[in-house]
Amino acid sequence: MSPLNQTGPLVLPLLPKQRKGADASVSSDVEAVQPETKNRGIDNNHAGEASFATSVFNLLNNLAGAGLLTLPSGKAGSRTGYIPSILICASMALASATTFTLIGHACDMTGERTFKGLWSQAFGGKRAYILDCIIFVHCFLISTIYIGLLADIINSYLPDIHHLSYAVSQRTSIIAIMASTILFPLNLGRDLSSLRFTSMLGMIAVFYTVVFILLRALDGSYSIKPKKIGRFLENDDIVKPSFSGSSVWHIDMKALILMCNVGLSFVAHYNAPTLWKEMKNVSPQSFGKMVRTSYFILVLIYIACMTGGYWTFGDTCEGNILLNYHSSDILATIGQFATLLSVLSSFPLVFSGAREGLKNATFTFGYSFVSSPAFHARLVIIMLFVASLFSIMLDDIKLIARLSGATMGSFLVYICPCLLYTKIVRNTFGEKSYMYKKESRYLLFIPFGIIMSTMGVVIIIMSLHASGSEK
Repeated sequence: MSPLNQTGPLVLPLLPKQRKGADASVSSDVEAVQPETKNRGIDNNHAGEASFATSVFNLLNNLAGAGLLTLPSGKAGSRTGYIPSILICASMALASATTFTLIGHACDMTGERTFKGLWSQAFGGKRAYILDCIIFVHCFLISTIYIGLLADIINSYLPDIHHLSYAVSQRTSIIAIMASTILFPLNLGRDLSSLRFTSMLGMIAVFYTVVFILLRALDGSYSIKPKKIGRFLENDDIVKPSFSGSSVWHIDMKALILMCNVGLSFVAHYNAPTLWKEMKNVSPQSFGKMVRTSYFILVLIYIACMTGGYWTFGDTCEGNILLNYHSSDILATIGQFATLLSVLSSFPLVFSGAREGLKNATFTFGYSFVSSPAFHARLVIIMLFVASLFSIMLDDIKLIARLSGATMGSFLVYICPCLLYTKIVRNTFGEKSYMYKKESRYLLFIPFGIIMSTMGVVIIIMSLHASGSEK
């Protein structure tokens, strides 16, 4: 199929590295437009080790962490109807998958395997470190949140363990023990393909959680019907579900709350170049298929969790939907443990984004030893130590991470991929070419990303103001 007739992101078969027997005059024209976009000593035949299935599991696990448990609360807070909520979730998934795929196409066009390389090809290498710093800060803050979340989940189980030393059961001790015995060996891997087992384990945990949420939504255990009160609502141990804001079609400006909530649950673009580099027999077609498969499965998981959780508890949905379930609900207790496994298995994927961002940024500033294989273990130790320290000392780290997600997350999903891709197409084919005019439609994501970022910050400020007024 000609690239002119494709509906997806542009596949560029005219580049010399993609079409060895291409017409010489065409190749010369492409090179003449912008000679610096040619590959500079990069191995275009790099053989990745990750299979299609492994790549799908890694991307799914990167995305479907604890964030999916916040979706029922997002729907409840926005009071958006079931149908608009589903459409918003599907639309945000489509937008995120499209921009994720653009990064793979940019890697294919240039032969680059890092954001730093892509930025250099698009805009020159002078300020490529800015993008690496954004990726590092965003992923590092998420890592600190994950460490604190893991410690809190583990701590919730410890009171049931008799004769446990008080010192060991403290949150600081839990973080220290967890970081040194679990997180350190888990993050020693140098590539994502080594995480295929933990990614598969994490997805099994996610699937269990979703099945449990759907089961409780349908079995009547939390029913508020007068003639059939759910067995977990017979006592006043938990907040009763309320459905005063429930509807099928309702939508208003508050739907932006749900859009921001859902949109930030699709952020994994910082790992797109790595997934491209490590995928076996990678091509624009296979990479696009992998991304579409992952996001399709993910949107089904998100819709099931969002609608199932809201169907059970309605407007009373907590920020973590598992907190709504009764303490004696054994399946909910197992769900907490499944969340622990899910977050634990997705942590190395987020941590890898922070590590690679730091490596690329420090290399630009002349600290090349940080990127050295010999320094890898020490780098992991230092980063884990600092992240653990932040989790222990900073009470408001969640606020910082939320602001990071609203600003840097929106930039990485909607703005950066489109800027890089369209600029590379422009450099290759020229500003007046049909190729550039066609692909410049992706620039429409940029104002959308700015709106999402602004709305995210506004919502965070409003929630802080509301919390302050209640106090």
